[in-house]
Amino acid sequence: MKTVYSAPNRAHHYGYARELHQAGMLQAFVCGFPRYSRRAPLHEIGGALRRVDQLQTIYVASLKLKAPRMISAELAHWAKIQIDRRSREALKHADVFLFYNGCGLESARWFRRRGGLAIVEAVNSHVLVQERIMRDEYKTLGLPWRPFHPRETKRRVAEVEEANYVLLPSGFVAKSFLAQGIPAERLLRVPYPLQKIPGASGLRRQNTTDDGVFRVLYVGTIYIRKGLRYLIEGFKRLKFPKKELWIVGPTANPTGLEGVSIPEGVKFFGPLKGEELQSVYQRATVFCLPSIEEGLALVLSEALGYGLPVIATENTGVEDLLADGKGAMVVPIRNPEAIATQLNRLAGDPDFLAAKRREAVAASNLLTERSENQPTLSNTLMEVFGRRQTKMEALV
Repeated sequence: MKTVYSAPNRAHHYGYARELHQAGMLQAFVCGFPRYSRRAPLHEIGGALRRVDQLQTIYVASLKLKAPRMISAELAHWAKIQIDRRSREALKHADVFLFYNGCGLESARWFRRRGGLAIVEAVNSHVLVQERIMRDEYKTLGLPWRPFHPRETKRRVAEVEEANYVLLPSGFVAKSFLAQGIPAERLLRVPYPLQKIPGASGLRRQNTTDDGVFRVLYVGTIYIRKGLRYLIEGFKRLKFPKKELWIVGPTANPTGLEGVSIPEGVKFFGPLKGEELQSVYQRATVFCLPSIEEGLALVLSEALGYGLPVIATENTGVEDLLADGKGAMVVPIRNPEAIATQLNRLAGDPDFLAAKRREAVAASNLLTERSENQPTLSNTLMEVFGRRQTKMEALV
């Protein structure tokens, strides 16, 4: 079985390409990640890598230069179309076409007419659900709504209808597709492979607050989709004499913090990596991710790996990272009171905090064990391809 995989960036896509190559299933990886980046090399897959990064490179440059949003959105849209059109060249002798949502409409139609199996990858909720959630958020905050790129949205909807299957990472994402009428039998749920945290196993039990400060940690982009304003409002309601909220990550526009008064104790660190990032995890008391929409936030598994109790919204895929529901406290989106309730429980009851730390460590250990035995991308593709072949043989 030969697979062509098309995606616009690096993210987890490099990992998927490596896995397919190791399984002997990768015919081509059509990738838009700019070749000039220091993180671009992917020597492991040899000649299977096909760069289609001209427009994607210009798109990335437009973001760095802070070009008007309309220009960047148009560049992103056409970069995916370029990847789509170039993918067809690699599909002539393939059995399966796996493509990131937005990168495969034309090729998928061509491929399916010739009997191929097409699978669209969705890393977030269904685009129409995303748009509804974000539109409501802008309205709630009194910000002028910025609609999604209309042709991109239409294209993504059409790809889901065109593909045989939809590959997705979490139960939250699956629910969004079911809500849009996509049958359950067309949904393939494969969580992302976990990244091991260097040295985390030796650091898990070092999370202490011996300086008497109750520290809440957030790691991620400062962006409206992340719901950070609700964490800040919840932090204001935390009743503890010495408290801090550490916010780590780059800033996007809009931040979602427009009109929010930043209380004492909130510290913005900007992006951190390596030992600096490790240090903030070690010194934190609890981790919180208040996102209003996120497919599967692997930063949560990182926090659990450091033995941090986790507070996360139901729209982060957090429940896919837990065993028996332990290790995290799940709250509704846009609910600072629910966040404050959990923060105050942890801060006001040392025994409860200690129990949640133990749960976090146990959840991380179980998650690592489970990830070693969970369905892999290659196994899933083999399974659906095999079922299809059996049905075709039965019709002959």
